[in-house]
Amino acid sequence: MMTSLFRSILLIGVLVYLLGIILLMRKGKMNLKYSLVWFAAGIILLVCAIFPQIIRGLAQLFGVYSEVNIVFFLGVCFLLVIILSLTSIASLLSERVRALTQTQAILEKRVRELEQKQSGKDSEQA
Repeated sequence: MMTSLFRSILLIGVLVYLLGIILLMRKGKMNLKYSLVWFAAGIILLVCAIFPQIIRGLAQLFGVYSEVNIVFFLGVCFLLVIILSLTSIASLLSERVRALTQTQAILEKRVRELEQKQSGKDSEQA
């Protein structure tokens, strides 16, 4: 059974968490695309803190004795999903940076070649 102390702490923690996300979004320090997942998780936690019977039902469904354990289990599962998505985003960005670096190097080489041709033409005309 989820104690009232744990529910109160969870409720206060979730409200602080949601406020933090809103502040980060307002300051432009968190991209809206990524903050929606975190905000949705906060809303789900808020609903679970207000209606603990949801947690009770999940604990019974998974055969977990303590409701607190199911909260931590679901939290760890959520964090693993977030870590996986952030890893895929980082991999994609790394690949894009590599391609951009290669493109820039090719363009710099072309500019140098054009500058050398132009300086050669200028010296022939003089």
